Amino acid sequence: MDLKICIGEYLKTCSWRSNLSGKTIKAYRLDLEQFERMARTRVVERIGRSDIERYVGELQGMRKPASIKRKMAVMRVFFRFLEDEYGVENPFARTRFKIREPLPLPKTIPLYKIETLLSVVYEKLFSHKKESKRYGELLRDITVLELLFATGVRVSELCGLTTRSIDLVDGVIQIKGKGGKMRVVHVCNPAVLRLLTDYSLRFSKPIAQTGFFFINRIGAPLLPASVRAMLRRRAKEAGIDSRITPHMFRHSFATLLLEADVDIRYIQQFLGHSSITTTQIYTHVTSAKQRSILSEKHPRNKLNIKTE
Repeated sequence: MDLKICIGEYLKTCSWRSNLSGKTIKAYRLDLEQFERMARTRVVERIGRSDIERYVGELQGMRKPASIKRKMAVMRVFFRFLEDEYGVENPFARTRFKIREPLPLPKTIPLYKIETLLSVVYEKLFSHKKESKRYGELLRDITVLELLFATGVRVSELCGLTTRSIDLVDGVIQIKGKGGKMRVVHVCNPAVLRLLTDYSLRFSKPIAQTGFFFINRIGAPLLPASVRAMLRRRAKEAGIDSRITPHMFRHSFATLLLEADVDIRYIQQFLGHSSITTTQIYTHVTSAKQRSILSEKHPRNKLNIKTE
């Protein structure tokens, strides 16, 4: 059977049987005619898995993964039609064709923007009296921002920190990650440690009442959505037009440490981002080594910010 004739028959069937729109039929035609032009044979019965694989391979140099997946979906239904109507062997039967997708690059925040953001919030903090409600709100916000950057913690992990999670004397934070997996991260910057202490003293009562370290304006545990909204607001106030999210602090934490020649094995441990396989092949990071790395190489030490 001729491939071009089969395509025509299939499109006719789609038109009257499936009641598809004209735009959909046109899109199907373009996709199937492209395959026809690129196929090594016009005989439907001779088209096999290798022909589909070759076609996918050629498309990967021309189209985006989403476009290729759409074309494959059309092809799969087309060959199912030929199998049902004419008994043609379906090259898609019991076969899955892998379409390579590029790994998305993590979005980071340039260091100068982090410095601008933190500096502006500190300036606002210092412009209010310590006894004021406004000072308390700004104190909480800057503490959240500094901790996101200091530890690379996920926003859900940050909001889940409890009074038992944080040792302010030694600067040790226990983080409960995905799947309940625990990890320890050290806060080694003196200014950040002072900030955490000031915050914990200011909000000691609601912290004790809830058991959670970060508290919102009504004394309830802080929620991830509130952190995201706060970050958008503070970024706007700092004149930063680009979108900034809490997770971008996590990516920036990892990327900047990597750029400072910190071994990727240590960064994996800091983030708690390893699978079972990576846990087996990566060496254990001792507390002393982690403290040494973050004390000497954390990019927070490069920022020139007035903190007291």
